[in-house]
Amino acid sequence: MESAISTSLEQAHKLMNDVSTTESHTAQLESDVKTVYQDLQTIDNDLAISQTINNDLKQLDSALNEAVELLEVVSIIPEIGSEASELKNVISAFKKPVDEALVVSNKVESVVGPIRNAIGKVEPKIKQIDTILLKLMNAENQFISTLGGAIQCINSLPNSSIKSSLERELDDAAENVDPIVLKFDAQQVTILSAISKASEEAEDIKHLVMGLASLQNQINAVMNVLNPLIASLNAVKNVLGHTIRVPYGGYPKFCTKKVLGLPVKYPCGWHTVYFSFSVEQIIKGGLHVLGPVMDLLNKAMNAVLQPVLRALHLNINLPQIPGLSILNDLSNDLTSFEGEIITPIDNLVNDLNEFEDAYNSVENFIGEIEKINKACSIAATS
Repeated sequence: MESAISTSLEQAHKLMNDVSTTESHTAQLESDVKTVYQDLQTIDNDLAISQTINNDLKQLDSALNEAVELLEVVSIIPEIGSEASELKNVISAFKKPVDEALVVSNKVESVVGPIRNAIGKVEPKIKQIDTILLKLMNAENQFISTLGGAIQCINSLPNSSIKSSLERELDDAAENVDPIVLKFDAQQVTILSAISKASEEAEDIKHLVMGLASLQNQINAVMNVLNPLIASLNAVKNVLGHTIRVPYGGYPKFCTKKVLGLPVKYPCGWHTVYFSFSVEQIIKGGLHVLGPVMDLLNKAMNAVLQPVLRALHLNINLPQIPGLSILNDLSNDLTSFEGEIITPIDNLVNDLNEFEDAYNSVENFIGEIEKINKACSIAATS
């Protein structure tokens, strides 16, 4: 007959479930914020190519700037670093006569410019948000692994005063930290709702910009060369921000059934835990992970990076710039949308201290559980 396993550790199991939910919300938030930013990039690109022919020169200058910046970003990739740097120098030199032409421009587009500037300022904020969210996700997964190991170890002990003491100690610790986890997760749910609304606004703007498609009647030869390059470079840049999650272990999941009226726990699955890093972090190195884990990260990274690198063609020839045309303004009342997209991201940046506090709480609790786990391991071998 199977021996009955104690039904204690209720608080520990509850905490396990709550932290698992919190980790899934953290991962969703990290993904949703990037989606909003990618929508903003799409809006930015569409606005840049939807100017009239009279504004083509300004668009060209912006496109040249963007190409140089993107080439600087992608130059961290070893396979294309040298070629990207060379092309950046070529485009920087090509840009000089464009700058001279812009001196004669007497007006600056009054609405599109500020919107694009606002979008440009979002990028460092997204990187700041992504860094803390990835750090928190890793801590949450380590927390789940550590707590699961403690539960498994205690459950494996024979019934004794030591086992009962360890159960009480783990449940007491779990009861203390669970309210912190629940409060933080409630915050995350609120932020997720705000980011969702921002995404809806971004979709509305994208549709509005599509209504300006008639302004794309005439695009000069230089833009015809630059646009595909910028699109490919943006694809590479987006992949650099892509999050790679690979499994690095786990612990058994236990279920309970009744045997002769007594609760009996039995293995019924497996909980997998993960490392999460962006492609850019993997390329830059210094992750301090084991060799097999690094191999998994590199394999997953190449699966998303190599296709966009194959689509990237840096061997281009820019046609000569045509003469200066008369510049006219194109004004569209889009300012009402700006605050509703940028503000939720700004608010999330302001909340990052609380995310740091949550990270510190998780780290501290991991230390407590590791002590309990160590005591359990000693009891198991004695």
